[in-house]
Amino acid sequence: MKILVVVPSFFPATVYGGPIFSTLHTCQELAKLENINVNVSTTNANMTSKLDVKTDEWEKLDEHFFVKYYNETKINVLSLSLLFNVWKDIRNSDVVHAQYMFSTPTPIALFYAKVFSKPILLSPRGALCKWCLEQGSRFKKLWLGLLIRPFVKSLYWHATAQQEKDEILAQFPNAQVEIIPNGIEFDVFQTYNRVTSKEFCKTYAQQATDIDGEKIIVSMGRLQKKKGFDILIDAFAKIMPDYPTAKLFIAGQDEKEGGNLTRQIAGLGLEQQVFLVGEIQGQDKIDFLANADLFVLPSHNENFGNVYVESLAAGTPIVASTGTPWSEVEDTNCGKWVNNSVEETAQAMLEMLGKDREQMRENAKRLAKKYDWKNIAIEFKKLFEKMTHE
Repeated sequence: MKILVVVPSFFPATVYGGPIFSTLHTCQELAKLENINVNVSTTNANMTSKLDVKTDEWEKLDEHFFVKYYNETKINVLSLSLLFNVWKDIRNSDVVHAQYMFSTPTPIALFYAKVFSKPILLSPRGALCKWCLEQGSRFKKLWLGLLIRPFVKSLYWHATAQQEKDEILAQFPNAQVEIIPNGIEFDVFQTYNRVTSKEFCKTYAQQATDIDGEKIIVSMGRLQKKKGFDILIDAFAKIMPDYPTAKLFIAGQDEKEGGNLTRQIAGLGLEQQVFLVGEIQGQDKIDFLANADLFVLPSHNENFGNVYVESLAAGTPIVASTGTPWSEVEDTNCGKWVNNSVEETAQAMLEMLGKDREQMRENAKRLAKKYDWKNIAIEFKKLFEKMTHE
């Protein structure tokens, strides 16, 4: 079976965050399964620049895994090369998997897939949540009505959790929706460099003076309003009377929110307690998560939130908002799932910091293991087989 994935951006465009990795790992594991070939049609977009890659030709990534980068004519807006040529890729495939909603490759893929009568799976990637639809351009409703709705009857939809399925059905009540979560390279997160809290602070506070923290709280994500970092900082300020030497480290690339957060930190007088540490990847990311006492991200909405399961795989309990699908951390005793208000986030942090750290480590890893990418790939294969046999 030939699977074609159509996405506006692809690895190594890691600037776009977790979805880049989830798409990569899904494709890698799918391509390892029997009778599966995976091709990715994408662009060389890399946020404000272009990837240094060959364009308009297939590049072999593995035995049954290839990618083709089309040149982005206007970055993050349109690739004329993809527009006029991706039909060939779609014609030669058995099933098409389009990802994201408000990007031009999506309606292009939907159109050509219908022309060639190819079954198609569409992953919104969290773009249909109420909060997301209310942000940015008013053009979104028009986009959905004109460029997505005409194809709904011929689509399968992919949601990463029941919450995202409900969001899809709220917009398209008759949609066929299948739930398959994102995954994790579980084994990769099992090896980390253990450091003391003082060594951790020295590495990430980037200050000449020595500091230490009784408790280390971390967060991670692109610095944007959706992530709720302002809520986290206010909540952290509220736990300071109980943990006066605690430290908060927020990792992630700035997307026009860093200045606001820096001013908020200064206004609260927390310059020696809260630190914005920039983007962290690879082994540094694993070390950052594994050596913390608690991970907190009060995001307004996440269709899955890769970083939550990454933290769990590294053995660190989490506090997640009810705008995410992570309610099961309460059932498995490795986190809290609360409204992303300052008060509830602060209370959840205090509760989690009071629990036995090593027991939380065991519980977190136990939950994360079921999300290994090998298991997720098998679920996708079953869905694609179902689609092609209808």
